[in-house]
Amino acid sequence: IKRSDQNSNNGIKSHKISKEHTQLMLLFPRINRSLSSTLSIFYIYQSIPLTLAMTWSKTWDDILSGGNPRWKVNNMEAKRIALDHISKHVDTTKKKAFEILCPLAGDDQFVHYAWSNGHHVTSIDIVPKAVAAMRDQFGSDWEEEQKPENGMIVWKHKSGRATLYQGDVFTVRNELHGKFDAVYDKDSFGALGKHMRADFCDRLADYTKEGGIVYVEVKRKADDHPGKDQGPPFSVEKGDLMELGNFGNGFDYVESLGELYPIEIPSMAQTGHVLKRKSSSEL
Repeated sequence: IKRSDQNSNNGIKSHKISKEHTQLMLLFPRINRSLSSTLSIFYIYQSIPLTLAMTWSKTWDDILSGGNPRWKVNNMEAKRIALDHISKHVDTTKKKAFEILCPLAGDDQFVHYAWSNGHHVTSIDIVPKAVAAMRDQFGSDWEEEQKPENGMIVWKHKSGRATLYQGDVFTVRNELHGKFDAVYDKDSFGALGKHMRADFCDRLADYTKEGGIVYVEVKRKADDHPGKDQGPPFSVEKGDLMELGNFGNGFDYVESLGELYPIEIPSMAQTGHVLKRKSSSEL
């Protein structure tokens, strides 16, 4: 996958990222299931090579056939919590419906939920079956657009309020520059290898409007967690997010949301943070 990231705001240099490397670094089991099952799956966290041996495609084959759900949280209350926090921090005095970007979304129900509440949603994911599962939530009203110049496929819903990008999240999409009022990032930052985070944050900074917000969900591990400093998933705190080179370059820290909702993974909590895009004069 070739990235050609020449952007005047961020000064990103072109380089190549292996597709397989991207897929494997993002892959980790974020599980929402019974505690008895989770306790047995917990040991998978200690066996990263086993997890990394699977490709994203095979992972989604397993998920969609009823296997280990990994990161999926099919609790609509969690989606409501996320949208409520986003709505609180986006300036709704100018407009009631806003543009939300959902990177590495898979088939996360949040996308359809936000769309059902009148918002404009855009998701990005590299796995065709995940994107197909996302489309199914909306019904059959989709139009496909090929992007041969970067190998992308773009699915546009006939409502005009939903767009699904099928391709690499690191690929620059000039049409998304400064487009979004809000970003919904569930666990993506904490799944990325630390050397990949700067590029990811640069992409989100490029796509977010000045004054727009990023709603981030991450895992926080207990101090006695045997893999406290290992990942993915990595244990993420405010300092990790706001490190210069990560979100610290283009965003201000707004609020810690604490634990958002319970997850049945031993010694981990699902926590949230809100960041705000700096103005061009602050950069």
